[in-house]
Amino acid sequence: MSTLRCIRGDGFEVSHSIDKCPKENDFASHIHDGYELFCLVKGDVDYVVEGTLYRLKQGAIMLMRSSETHNLVVNKSTEYERYVLSFMPSFITSNGFSRELLSPFRERGLGEKNLYLSSEFEHVSPLLFFEKIFSEAECVGERNAVLSNLASLLCEIKIAFNKKGDEQVGARQTENEIIAFVNDSLTRDITIQAIANHLHISESQVSRIFKKATGTSVHNYIITKRLILFNKKIAKGKGVTEASHECGFHDYSSFYRLYKKRFGTPPAKRH
Repeated sequence: MSTLRCIRGDGFEVSHSIDKCPKENDFASHIHDGYELFCLVKGDVDYVVEGTLYRLKQGAIMLMRSSETHNLVVNKSTEYERYVLSFMPSFITSNGFSRELLSPFRERGLGEKNLYLSSEFEHVSPLLFFEKIFSEAECVGERNAVLSNLASLLCEIKIAFNKKGDEQVGARQTENEIIAFVNDSLTRDITIQAIANHLHISESQVSRIFKKATGTSVHNYIITKRLILFNKKIAKGKGVTEASHECGFHDYSSFYRLYKKRFGTPPAKRH
């Protein structure tokens, strides 16, 4: 991967990247602490969010929040170019903008209403939006360029989100039921056997369906989501030991190793 341009600041990061010959194995299922806007510039790729497959077109925007696993699907190994803007919710709310701008991220089910085609926007081109960030950064400063343009795009996304209404996503029912059950059980002891018993299917079916839907195993998915949940609890003032226990980590030493491997620092030092 070649990163052509990147702007990074407190609470945000925006990048412009390209892969000449993308390979699907290079884009594993992952999850972020904050929110993400992905915009496709070029490439024959699709996106999977929590088991929902989205067909992408040039200029399409994908929204992901901290609780959503997502991964790229490479259809053809042709040149793949994109913009990615990741930000923490506080980057918007602490700078005078309404929390309502974030409702398209928050007020929907996992893997629902993630995709917005360029034709759904009336007053802004997603590709032009990212170009403006980089072109205006030298004139008004990087932070101001990102904040002002992001707020404008979020307004357009909010309008498009409201127009989507109660549309249904195309993920299969069993996939949705497995993912929903796992997310509802994150803080409890949960096994593949428990999932299988709940849905009246075999354990091998659970593993196969889940892997196909999310791109990762049930175990890795649960660990990742619990770590994200831990960060949220810490941010609200919980103690490290108490928060880890509430998130389903009953062995602190194991939790410590998992956290340090995932984030690169001990839990107490990250917040």
